[in-house]
Amino acid sequence: MDSTSWDRVIPLLPHDRRILIVDGPGYGGSDPLHRVTSIAECAQAAIELLDAAGVEDPVDWVGNAWGGHIGYHLAGTFADRLRTLTTVSAPALPLPTGERVKLEILSYVLRFLGPISLLRRKIANAQLTDDFRADAATVGYINSAVRRAGGRSLANTTRSFIVRRSDLSKHAARSALPILIVATDDRGELTPTQARATAELCRNAEVAVIDNSRTLIPLEQPERLVELLIEFWSKQEAQ
Repeated sequence: MDSTSWDRVIPLLPHDRRILIVDGPGYGGSDPLHRVTSIAECAQAAIELLDAAGVEDPVDWVGNAWGGHIGYHLAGTFADRLRTLTTVSAPALPLPTGERVKLEILSYVLRFLGPISLLRRKIANAQLTDDFRADAATVGYINSAVRRAGGRSLANTTRSFIVRRSDLSKHAARSALPILIVATDDRGELTPTQARATAELCRNAEVAVIDNSRTLIPLEQPERLVELLIEFWSKQEAQ
């Protein structure tokens, strides 16, 4: 997904905050992704983006799925640039081998056929609960995003950030940052139990679970997500 996945969240956030919304490589307004890259490269690009935007103070990084993966990497390597980290439906561990094989195959299909209807349905199935797959507006966000990205970028992002995702728990464990790990009740790759196991590796982490959502919490449950963010940030400001 591109930055439009945050469309339902942004209006609910405090208006006194400066908010930077980032399109990941190959998506939205970012350049097409013509090669396989890595979360580490994206983390470095994120630092360059903050520098280019004139951001000097530590930021509250919020990342959904791969944005959360990049956040974990930043927490372990550029912790001085972050005040807090919130990861949203972002597993810290690599995919199991069987899932990696399936998605590697899918990446080649995407590369040569593009985001055809069958593949768009598979993507929606992975991202949304049954209830939200029945909502045309929510599904429309996904369809528009993958069409804008195109087959080659989709293939390379799948291979870069899902199939070849490394173990990010080591970065989480290294960091002393306040970390909020947001899990859902309907994502098999990141159950509440797995989220708590990741939190136990960290020095200062907590877990929140949002019901009736799968991967795209910002689209499925924006109000609840914003409630958690404001509560988490306020707690840090009070310390």
